[in-house]
Amino acid sequence: MFAKRIILILAYSLSAGFSFSVTCAQELILVENQTSSYQIILPENPEVQEIQAAKVLQDYLQRISGASIPVIHDDGEPKVQEILIGKVNRAEVKEVKVEDFGQDGHYIGTKGEKLLIMGGSRKGVIYGVYAFLENYLGCKKYTSKVDHIPSQSTIRLGQIDALEIPVFSFREVFYEDVYDPEFMDWHRLHSFGGRGSSPTEWGYWVHTFHQLLNPEEYGESNPEYFSYYDGKRHAGLIPSWDGKSVQPESQLCLTNPEVLEIVSENLQKAIDQKPEARYWSVSQNDNVNYCQCENCAALDAQYAAFAPEEKMYKTHGSEYPALGMGSMLTFVNKVAERFPDKIISTLAYQYTRVPPRDLVPAKNVNIMLCSIESTRNEPIETGDVEFSEDLQGWGKLTDNILVWDYTIRFSHLVSPFPNLRTLQPNIQFLKQNRVSAVFEQGNIQSGGEFAELRAYLLTKLVNDPEVDIQKEMDDFLLAYYGQAAGHIKAYINLVHDHNQGSTGRKLSIFGSPIQEKDSYLTPELIKAYNLIFDKAEHAVRQEPNHLQRVKSARLPVSYAMLEIEKDISGDQWELFETKEEGRARLPSEVSELLYDFVYHCLRTNVSRLSEWHTPPKEYLEKYPIIKKGE
Repeated sequence: MFAKRIILILAYSLSAGFSFSVTCAQELILVENQTSSYQIILPENPEVQEIQAAKVLQDYLQRISGASIPVIHDDGEPKVQEILIGKVNRAEVKEVKVEDFGQDGHYIGTKGEKLLIMGGSRKGVIYGVYAFLENYLGCKKYTSKVDHIPSQSTIRLGQIDALEIPVFSFREVFYEDVYDPEFMDWHRLHSFGGRGSSPTEWGYWVHTFHQLLNPEEYGESNPEYFSYYDGKRHAGLIPSWDGKSVQPESQLCLTNPEVLEIVSENLQKAIDQKPEARYWSVSQNDNVNYCQCENCAALDAQYAAFAPEEKMYKTHGSEYPALGMGSMLTFVNKVAERFPDKIISTLAYQYTRVPPRDLVPAKNVNIMLCSIESTRNEPIETGDVEFSEDLQGWGKLTDNILVWDYTIRFSHLVSPFPNLRTLQPNIQFLKQNRVSAVFEQGNIQSGGEFAELRAYLLTKLVNDPEVDIQKEMDDFLLAYYGQAAGHIKAYINLVHDHNQGSTGRKLSIFGSPIQEKDSYLTPELIKAYNLIFDKAEHAVRQEPNHLQRVKSARLPVSYAMLEIEKDISGDQWELFETKEEGRARLPSEVSELLYDFVYHCLRTNVSRLSEWHTPPKEYLEKYPIIKKGE
């Protein structure tokens, strides 16, 4: 069900971002001059999340104020000054409608001199404590290691009556640092894989056809189970994206009744192994080689919203028609009918992205819609009108939609990628079109261009699409870069101001810095970027942590310079070897830049320079390998 966000706040707050009003109600003094008369009250038989919430609150109140507030159970006589955590046996708690919380909602309120923090069945009360710390006490959690805990010897509160239910029922930001357990709890994040502090509700995630019907098992004996195209069945295997494994070369034949039986049987076996999981993906392999047999083609034509090849999409270097979901959704609906107590998720991805005509997802079918083709230098709503139409079309059919959004450049993880200004309008657009869940794919590798900043901004947005994102960015930059914050912001603004160039071309997640030589990576702009970073490094030259972070922020500019220089001049460099292929003798200014770049990558644990490939040492070893005549 599409989650709605409700906020009622009557308080004066120490942080911006929420609307509030002040009443003349009784002031609540939690701590005065480092002492407190309060007790933190837990139920007599508390749940684990209630215990964790109480201890977190106790810890942070002591760090903020120096006051040690005891945690006790509710089996004693009520006192006037109490902090009530969870389902405490108190009259004030019984007045709150806990059925409104859902799984992740939380409530913060004051009644007389009592403070109430309650939450939904999953982790709501923990989320409530962290929301209280941030929204009312001014605490911030920027990364797993960078936070802000103010020092206040006295803590006063006005009247509070705040219920918050998340906009999205599932919120994942796919960055390595995000999976720190406290960061996840602080920012109310999930993980489909159960990483960090998040128990997963997912049994299978995506690209599961090969798990449910494996070509290694059935390819030779039953080629009719697999895609028909180019005059024959395709039941083979090809190298995978990581270069270390194999993957199916095609999809399944979705109108073969035996395929339905085998898929359902294998899905049941998987469910039996993980019965607590609620979501199970029955979804296409990661290729566009769909079945074009007579029966599959007939279903695709019957429910197609467009004539064949009227819409053409392109990713991974391949162009394909927007086929639609005729055979796919018909098949998935049949699977869902057999598992009414589970949610069957399927991809609307590449050739299946377009919503069908006269065909509706079953009530327990989740549509996972992917924006892989969209440009990143404009908001999706205006920059990719076709995807916007597809999203709006799906929103008319169902509110059980998870959007898989892409926020980085996969092919060059450490490269300037000016998409920060699109993050908020994109997530707002999803909210406006009945999207119930979001997966923001960032860089799961260690390092990457503005990884910490982008992760923080996305974290804020998936919880509140209307947040003052500029203020959040300014706060982050100051906390993370110190006296260099203004210079980093100047760089961000300059590179974003030039992200269109003269061609108006698409900023692709599979592009390279070489393609941006006429837009935001001209020689003049690169010179300006380096001047800004020179000033930034000078500003924090006496602060080792800030200096290292500034140097990491500079890595993308250095990487772009190396790639562009190799493209422009590499074929003119002398080779050490006289064979057909060899390593170049680099100009001194290039070798110095290369060595500095790789050294800082290694020092700060940058793991890869592209999604699946190229650790920094490998980049050093192969920069550049040149073939004669090129």
